[in-house]
Amino acid sequence: MRILFLEQFSEPGGGQRCMLDLLPEVRARGWSALVAAPGDGTLFELARREGAETARIEMGPYTSSRKTPGDLLRYTRDTLQLSSWIAAQTANAIYVSGPRPLVAAARGARGRAVVFHVQSLLVKKYAARLTRWAIRQSRATVIADSRYIARPIEKAAASQLHVVYNGVPDLYKGVPFREREFGRAGEWRIGIIGRIAPEKGQTDFLKASAQVLPKLPRARFVICGAPLFSPPEYLEEVKRMAAKLPCEMLGWRDDVGEVLAELDLLVVPSDYLEATTRVIMEAYSAGVPVIAYANGGIPEVIDDGVTGFLVRECMPEALAKKIVEVTALDLAKVARAGRAAWEQTYNVGRYRKEMLDIIARACDARAAT
Repeated sequence: MRILFLEQFSEPGGGQRCMLDLLPEVRARGWSALVAAPGDGTLFELARREGAETARIEMGPYTSSRKTPGDLLRYTRDTLQLSSWIAAQTANAIYVSGPRPLVAAARGARGRAVVFHVQSLLVKKYAARLTRWAIRQSRATVIADSRYIARPIEKAAASQLHVVYNGVPDLYKGVPFREREFGRAGEWRIGIIGRIAPEKGQTDFLKASAQVLPKLPRARFVICGAPLFSPPEYLEEVKRMAAKLPCEMLGWRDDVGEVLAELDLLVVPSDYLEATTRVIMEAYSAGVPVIAYANGGIPEVIDDGVTGFLVRECMPEALAKKIVEVTALDLAKVARAGRAAWEQTYNVGRYRKEMLDIIARACDARAAT
């Protein structure tokens, strides 16, 4: 079995890390992998470390906001060239993790299995229409990382739709899980982890932090992440706001476990575009309580008041109120419940098996037709 993994970006965001998590299981099954993406990001080196071959493809860049006629021409050219390239590759299955290369995969599949892993909400009508066409054209198997994300394409996918929640490695790295004290002596360390982008809510986090500080004067705040796929002016706004608070900006960190080990609370104030962000599962693994906006697919993976806390009114004022409220609760109990959820549902072993079993069945089904 050989899988062609088509990625939309070569910088390792959450979606790319989900793909990288599959590569050890690909190797363990005796399969091979070719990872292809545009650009010159670190994804290629990370994939090669896991035994995959890599290839650079042409797909963009395109205007980040409203697409121009030039974008349309470039996308058409890129799609035609990529579909020819895909057709020439020896692979049993074509895994696509973003909508941009999906049309090329549909054109270049030539009867092979196409598996579309949808991990972001298709909000633009033209993108949703193209995606639905490509799914039907290729008879693609669709894997969504939440029911929420699947909605715009569920009719096109029909019986070929699977919902598979993300899984992450054990951040304790084999060491037995241990409970710890939260907010010792009133010193709360509260953080947000993820790429710095408007949809991830760093500015809401900082607005809430400013309101928390008078009530928790020994609290300290942390922002961990880099501005991937986002306008540079947003990072400048975040820096300006953080400078007015006892807030440390860590930049990008490869070992998220080390960051979580220093936190008492993880805050996830993502907007409606969010699927089921990996960092929630990582916090579960690390035994760190999570406070999140009840947006997107997040309510599907947080049992409110049990494994974490949901903020129904998605505003900084409500977020600040919730942060202060939960500091008076038994957070060790919440941390235990989150860890149990990771062990039962959100661990990387379950994720790898479920994903690759679906890919294998898709290949078997196409071979039988």
